[in-house]
Amino acid sequence: MATNRPVVSYTTAPSFLLTGAWKQIQAVLGAQFPLRNIHWKPPSGSSILTIQELDVNFIPFETVRVEHTSQVPMTLLDKPLLHIYVVTCEVLPLAS
Repeated sequence: MATNRPVVSYTTAPSFLLTGAWKQIQAVLGAQFPLRNIHWKPPSGSSILTIQELDVNFIPFETVRVEHTSQVPMTLLDKPLLHIYVVTCEVLPLAS
């Protein structure tokens, strides 16, 4: 049975992608998938629905632009449902 998985894309500064810190962040994010026990209450229903497990395609944002050139997706799963942008900041030492 084929399964469709929603797309989650990620990106950060190109210089950060080559660091060990990025590899650690990527591993931590990747360990969160598949998502588990997702609860929501649909607007048309009175009961809470649960998805026990939802696996995702965790891909670099740069590949999304190449693979999905059409602005009109065929289905909801053709475009990323979530974009993650990791921001990094340098900490400057305090002047004494």
